[in-house]
Amino acid sequence: MVRYTFAQLDQWVRKTERRIDAVLKDATQSVIAVAQVPRDKGGRMPVITGNLRNSLQSSIAGGASGEGEESYIMVAGNMKGGDLATFTWTAEYAAAVNNGRNGRPGAHFVEGAVDQWPAIVRASIAKAKARVG
Repeated sequence: MVRYTFAQLDQWVRKTERRIDAVLKDATQSVIAVAQVPRDKGGRMPVITGNLRNSLQSSIAGGASGEGEESYIMVAGNMKGGDLATFTWTAEYAAAVNNGRNGRPGAHFVEGAVDQWPAIVRASIAKAKARVG
């Protein structure tokens, strides 16, 4: 069992905050990356022209923002605990492709990625413990 004293409390708090931020950044990047994996590479996102992937808009409320298939990397990399981030595919047909419409089944690329969130977070925690001292 690790023992801490009050003299070490500030150091422990800073270490914990760094780990939280590292987990948040890594897990967020990972879950969006999973959503963006094309079907032909084992993912759920149908990619014909790349317009759907390129329609990704990523932003932190009051902070970093970007557009394009890799915009999430920069935005998630700037996140800190407590930030409100938004990742949206803005192509006119994005919702129909994800959810399905008019009898056509949806690809559910968003839900497929979100379903993996618990495992992604566990992996990000392990990475943060190993990297962040």
